[in-house]
Parts: sequence; C-alpha cells; structure tokens
Amino acid sequence: MLDYATEHALRALIHRSTRLQDCGLVEDLAQLFRNGEIVFAGVGEVFAGADGVRELMRRHRFYDANGNPANPEQLYATGRALHYVSNIDVFQAEDGSLGAESNFLIVQQHGSTLPRIVFGGRYRDRFEQAGGEMHFRRRIVEVHFVGDTGAYLTTHPWGDAPRAVRR
Repeated sequence: MLDYATEHALRALIHRSTRLQDCGLVEDLAQLFRNGEIVFAGVGEVFAGADGVRELMRRHRFYDANGNPANPEQLYATGRALHYVSNIDVFQAEDGSLGAESNFLIVQQHGSTLPRIVFGGRYRDRFEQAGGEMHFRRRIVEVHFVGDTGAYLTTHPWGDAPRAVRR
C-alpha cells in the first residue's frame, strides 16, 4: 500500500514534468529522465536518458515573449502551450514498483489564432528512487488523437496528421 507522502511526490513529479516542458526548461526536464526513457507507443520511438529527452525536445517549436521562434537553451522561450493532466492514478505494482497512469491534453495558442488542441492521450509512468529522489524510469506516451501540430512540433511520428482548417 502506498503512503500519502509517496503518492503526493509522484503526483508532483508528473505535474513538474509537464510544467518544465511547457516552460521550455529542457535541461531540467531532461534530468527527470536521466535514468529513464520516454516511449511513444505504437510508433516505436524511444528517447533514452537526458540526451534522449533533449533530442525529443529539439522537435518542439519554442517562442520568445514576442512570439518569435527562439531557442530555450539561449533565452527564456516557451511552446506557448499548456499541458493539462487529469485522472492521475498512482499505484504500487505487484512487483513493488511504483507507477501512475494519467490523461493529458496539450493546448496551444500562437499569434492571433484561437487556442487549438495539439494532441491528447495517456501517460503510463514507472518510477524509481535514486539519491533520495523520485525519477521517471519509463514514460509510455499513448497518443489517442492528434490536432494541429504545425506551431508546436517541427516533426512528429504520426505521419500526415490532420491539421486545423485555417479560415
């Protein structure tokens, strides 16, 4: 049975990972996965360790405060998007490992466009403790639907995903 402190720490870690991505804090996000990996279910892409997360984040588009393309390694830049995470179910598996499942939705607004759904789905996370801190061991990303990715990603593994109709 999970104690409250452990469950709270894992929920906080999930929320922290999404905030770091939204804020363009690539190096901090990479450190959460330094001993783990991000796996995109159904497409076979695996991003292992901190270097893998950095590689994954290079596929994202980031913008400065004026909405111009920017490199988050050089100045404060965000994806102008927000992660929404819900239905977080934290558990201890039969083998004693810790995990969580949650739903996510990423919404972005760039320029004068209305906010748009980029994609949504489910995170299936496994954790480990190292050096007294919890870290991700594996995050499986199940993408259930893809929206307008053009201003959010430079490339993605879903082929010709539908784009929003521009009027």
